[in-house]
Amino acid sequence: MPRLDNVRVGTWRGMQALVAQLERSIDEELRADWDITIGWFDVLTSLQRLGGRARPLDIANDLRLPASSVSRRLDRLEEEGWIARHRQVDDSDKRAVDIELTKSGRRLWREMNISYRRAVQSLFATHLDDEDIDDLRRVLDLLMAGGDELR
Repeated sequence: MPRLDNVRVGTWRGMQALVAQLERSIDEELRADWDITIGWFDVLTSLQRLGGRARPLDIANDLRLPASSVSRRLDRLEEEGWIARHRQVDDSDKRAVDIELTKSGRRLWREMNISYRRAVQSLFATHLDDEDIDDLRRVLDLLMAGGDELR
């Protein structure tokens, strides 16, 4: 195992700072276009990715976030009418619910996704060629495989 030296710590900190800055910039663009945070968009995206309906814990796992953080976001999205909660009638746990994208939530996600993709293109993708993307994917795959204990 390589030794944790200043280069590795500096690289880690640089990656953290870059991801945080990219997320802040994307968040700013989404707020400017839609007055909606990237955190809300992420939940809508997760639901879209999970087929439009999922349990809150599945959404939290998909986003790699604490369930309490997702719960607060779900409350706000429900208030806006972009998601709906449905009690599971066939489940022995009467508290169990599914979260479903509403028609307006699906429409909002599709429209916001255009802004999101535009921001990712300008802030990230335009700076990397295909070889860079392949290299980055390889590194991410290595980190994900080594980080199974984080899941």
